[in-house]
Amino acid sequence: MPIKINKNSMIAIVVVVVLLGVAALGYLYSKKQKSDEAASFQKTAENAVEFVNKNLLSAGSTAVLNGVSEVNDVIKIGLKIGDQTYNSYVTKDGKLFFPEGYEIKGQATTTASESETNTTIGSFMVKGDEICKEDGKPIIYFFGSQSCPHCQWEHPILEKVLKNFEGLVSFHNNMDSQADMEIFSQYSDGGIPTLVFGCKYYRLGSGESEGEATETQNLTAILCKLTGNNPSAVCSGVQDLISQIK
Repeated sequence: MPIKINKNSMIAIVVVVVLLGVAALGYLYSKKQKSDEAASFQKTAENAVEFVNKNLLSAGSTAVLNGVSEVNDVIKIGLKIGDQTYNSYVTKDGKLFFPEGYEIKGQATTTASESETNTTIGSFMVKGDEICKEDGKPIIYFFGSQSCPHCQWEHPILEKVLKNFEGLVSFHNNMDSQADMEIFSQYSDGGIPTLVFGCKYYRLGSGESEGEATETQNLTAILCKLTGNNPSAVCSGVQDLISQIK
């Protein structure tokens, strides 16, 4: 027995078919957009890696792309240099490159039970932990790599400052070293250089923006804070900075 379909039913069927077709086209278009966007991000990331290799790394060092993703309206790229991977960022138009990123957190009110973190001179963060020591001396950690230009700037300055504190601190010089990774993971998101002074003062990044003279004084003052103003001949010259340290 033949099925009769009235005019209204036929119209309804046509409308449903059209809507399904539109939805399918929309899905395909959206999928193509995402595919095109992913390809664009990949190309921008590859250009950023090429820029790093040509302009930022020393001879013999090469960065390779290790991951691409979108984060907060920028492209996050993983730069693998040797055995380490660093997170860097580039704008979607590929015009601005950021070797490292810092999260700017909102001014949330912390509770008394939370471990509060503040900043002090030299953009060092201050942690509420007690000073960690080795053989009774504050431990100074440096994490970096020769392939990192910011590390190359910071490392010799720190070494020069530490010569004034021989016998007073224990220096863990982790330049191109995989030692003390537990400490590194506690104080860094993977970026270098990372400096950790006595497990109380730490900083991710170099002090290049302040200049060598100011960085030297800041490092000296923090070390004096950890050693109880010893040696006095060195610490007497930075008492104004020591008084500012939390």
